[in-house]
Amino acid sequence: MKEPSRFVARSTPRPRTLQLPALAAARTRDQERFLSPEPVPEPVPEPVPEPQVRRLPTPLSPLHGVRVSVRVPSAAETAGARPAELARAVLLSRDVELAQALASIAVGAGIELVLAHDGAHPEACGNEVILVGADAVAELGAIAAGCTLILTGTQEHQDILWRAAAASPGARVAILPQATAWLGEYLGELGLHAGRAHVTIVAGARGGVGTSTFAALLAASATLAGQRTLLLDADPHSPGFWPVLRARAADGLGWEDLENSRGQLSPGQLAEILPLAQGTAVLSWIRDPGAFVPSVALLSEVLAASRRIYERIVIDAGHIGSVPAAMTALATTRLLLLGAGSSYTPGAGQRLGDQAHPWRLIVSGKLTSGTDTRIVAQRAGLELAGYFAPRRSIARAAAAGGLMNVLVHRSLRRTVAQLGQGSEPAQVLETHEAAAA
Repeated sequence: MKEPSRFVARSTPRPRTLQLPALAAARTRDQERFLSPEPVPEPVPEPVPEPQVRRLPTPLSPLHGVRVSVRVPSAAETAGARPAELARAVLLSRDVELAQALASIAVGAGIELVLAHDGAHPEACGNEVILVGADAVAELGAIAAGCTLILTGTQEHQDILWRAAAASPGARVAILPQATAWLGEYLGELGLHAGRAHVTIVAGARGGVGTSTFAALLAASATLAGQRTLLLDADPHSPGFWPVLRARAADGLGWEDLENSRGQLSPGQLAEILPLAQGTAVLSWIRDPGAFVPSVALLSEVLAASRRIYERIVIDAGHIGSVPAAMTALATTRLLLLGAGSSYTPGAGQRLGDQAHPWRLIVSGKLTSGTDTRIVAQRAGLELAGYFAPRRSIARAAAAGGLMNVLVHRSLRRTVAQLGQGSEPAQVLETHEAAAA
């Protein structure tokens, strides 16, 4: 096993279809600002065309009289980014009424419903969630192995469905309309885990260890690397990101505006309403930090939409003890910041219990002479990701409202990107003199 890299301090001479009541008001404010002369005019975003409606693929055998469509954001709606990805389920049935009922459930769950008829085509049904109507249970044997089967229909067909389920181990049965809510939740979970985004959670063992600063820099470094990135503020005690990201008020919506939102948040709409900080989308508090704390359900809804439109999501989760389990389950990388001289260092991994293994430790703050970051990680009971050294330039940039500007230093940008990977300890060879720069 490769021995983890370590940093040893040595003495040196120098040392984020939804109805948003605030959206119309925000656009009105934008128009007023545009009509009013300013010394430095704001860039006007390109108009977003009407959303396109894409119809589901034509079934291999015609489904007579059925026309089902699911709205997905157009390419223009995502401002040139990759199109939003929708989770999908395949319907194997010729029943018109059943197809229409399931299409409504699929739209509510935010997934794509693909109509098919012949289960003998494994390339169309491999490793999929297959909804099988009572009229198609005779074709269950032709469906590829590895698929998740849900046998569905109305009460008049329940005997057929239960007999078929008994002959198909692992198959679930959904009798409509009684099972509508369950099926919607099940498909909603499928949509929640859709998308290719790399999700990184940054949490702190205690306050003041630089969690928010590191999360912002990590998101900015991903943007500079060419990734479409979202910086998500999920710390209930956060003062908001904007004071350190911009010297003036942000244009766009924040958590306060999502408090009274209703309906489903689409990926394209999310990208439209969020303000940018040097190309990085940011969802934080704008006017009144902490006045509204988003629920776990709202956080999950935002993450579900974000994972389909962004390539990288960095979450500032605040204190490790307040991180929701649902959020942790969606994370690709989990990073815990721990102050080098913190009294909470011993046994930090023990307090995480069974969840300690996926987390990697970043030691932050000033190290005393002779302190070995590898020993700090061993005492904490966590694997070492590396050392995030304090820099005066970071503090100055944050105080001036331009934190992300500090990444003009390539060495810092490289260090932050390496730490953010969380897979191998970052090779950090800075001295106190360089850290103080």
